[in-house]
Amino acid sequence: MTSPTPTKHRSPRKAPPLARPSTPPQLLSPSKLASPSKKNPRIPNQANLRPSIDAFWDPETVNDHNDRFSPSKPLLSPRKQNLFKQLEKQMKFITISDDESDSIPSPTTSPRKNKAKSSAKKASAEDPSPTVAVLRAQRKDFAARKHALAEAFLVEVDVAITNGRIAELSSNTGGIKLVWSKTLKTTAGRANWRREQIRLRTGPHPSDTRVETRHYCSIELAEKVIDDEERLYNVLAHEYCHLTTFMISEVRNNPHGAEFKSWGTKVTAAFRTRGIEVTTKHSYKIDYKYIWECVACGYEFKRHSKSVDPVRHSCGRCKGMLVQTKPHPRSGALGKNGKKQSGEYQVFVKENFSRVKKEMASRGEETAMGKVMAAVAREYQELKAAKAKEIETKVDDLEAAIEWLKI
Repeated sequence: MTSPTPTKHRSPRKAPPLARPSTPPQLLSPSKLASPSKKNPRIPNQANLRPSIDAFWDPETVNDHNDRFSPSKPLLSPRKQNLFKQLEKQMKFITISDDESDSIPSPTTSPRKNKAKSSAKKASAEDPSPTVAVLRAQRKDFAARKHALAEAFLVEVDVAITNGRIAELSSNTGGIKLVWSKTLKTTAGRANWRREQIRLRTGPHPSDTRVETRHYCSIELAEKVIDDEERLYNVLAHEYCHLTTFMISEVRNNPHGAEFKSWGTKVTAAFRTRGIEVTTKHSYKIDYKYIWECVACGYEFKRHSKSVDPVRHSCGRCKGMLVQTKPHPRSGALGKNGKKQSGEYQVFVKENFSRVKKEMASRGEETAMGKVMAAVAREYQELKAAKAKEIETKVDDLEAAIEWLKI
């Protein structure tokens, strides 16, 4: 007998998935060290400094907590340490009272310099750097000759490079003009060029005209930057290449392009023996006469005149105190009120000028400024001589007493 229930046919089973290769997990190397935490150190929180209590709003408590738990700050650089030492030297007389300052005797004579040591130092071959006197003499000599040097070199370079073409084009407007500027401080030189076309009448008819092209060109030179012959020649060569680019190559939209570099190569090859090398940019270090530096952030304020007063002025960045670093001020230059302290002679003149003038007027003598100052100076010299003689007498008595004690 067959079963009434039909036989069930099962669907074929799916084949198991194929085993695909996989990247094995990376094993930890026992030789590798764990990298340190890169989080910045922070001040730990304190349970007794919650915003709900008064200590949280007390600045003294918060500052004391920060000083004790904040990470250590790096030490000052040696440069700033020197600045603080200079500041202490300048401000050391501020805390001295008037009685103490009066008790300090003023030296009667200036200390004698050791001429042998100073002359040996100047004549030493180990120190090839020139002295301040030599540098001043060189700058003074260059200042007297720089105008003639600039004009002669400009003519020479124009003849050698373009056969005088620039001078010819600008002849009807006065040629290339050299302008020495005292206000040009951001760059060593600047070339200026302008062209205009003028229609001139040549006959009675309206059509009898001709067009004349005029070139106005000049070179500005910075007196504050150019202080030697090498700088003068390099700046003039650079600005002359600008004029040739404008006037001969007729390129005005790309002042340091291929045409400028081509002219610069010609000038460099012709005057390489003088140390001239025309580049696209020239940045010279300006020799400032006065420099002040901030003791907090180290920013320098450079001036050509003594226009910064450390008593009234402060750093524009951090409001820190300024210290003069060039030229180095003499110690004790500041008085008790932070202003310059007058010398002994200035104090004597201030106290005795009116008295001497009245005495001269009573005697019928001339009371001009120079005459009165001469009389005050004689009295000051006599007073100094008397003080020196008194000190010499005291020294002799002291030496005699010492000799008596030895006996």
